Amino acid sequence: MLYKKFLCQFFGGILILLLGASCSNVKKEQAHKKETIVSNMDEKNSYSLSELDSFSSKKIKKWKEYFDMNDFLKEYKEITGKEALDNSHELKELVKIAKDSNDVKDLQTAAFRARMNVFENEVLRLADLTYITTISAKEVEKQIKNVFLTFKSLNSKIENTYKKQQFNKSIKLDSVFDKVR
Repeated sequence: MLYKKFLCQFFGGILILLLGASCSNVKKEQAHKKETIVSNMDEKNSYSLSELDSFSSKKIKKWKEYFDMNDFLKEYKEITGKEALDNSHELKELVKIAKDSNDVKDLQTAAFRARMNVFENEVLRLADLTYITTISAKEVEKQIKNVFLTFKSLNSKIENTYKKQQFNKSIKLDSVFDKVR
């Protein structure tokens, strides 16, 4: 009986040692993988930011939140993947505030709201990447590029809206139609 108790304790101790050793190996492998991912995230990448032309900027100068968002995006022009992920939640909040505070009458169109929604979704996707533990630097870089592309689309829509207004004023459409009647 004493012999059985000794054998159970002996084999139980060996089993605990084996489990402990295998768990520590798994933790070391996971730590090594995480270090590899983080090291790739420390490379600085450059992105190009689309700026509004001066005429359009003057037209929306009351929309302070847009300019706050634009200034924050300027920090993303040269940024590491790790910094981009760290700042993504602040960018997400700025985009939401800008979207909700848009009171520029000329930009209250369905087309502009659609572009703003697409831009917000890309920023939300970037912020969601922070919750993925095995995210690669390439995936983060791709998402940052998507954010900049959709922001460029947003700026293009603003500029085209005001160019269209300028064109309509310059040709004075009403006077043309009056002559035809």
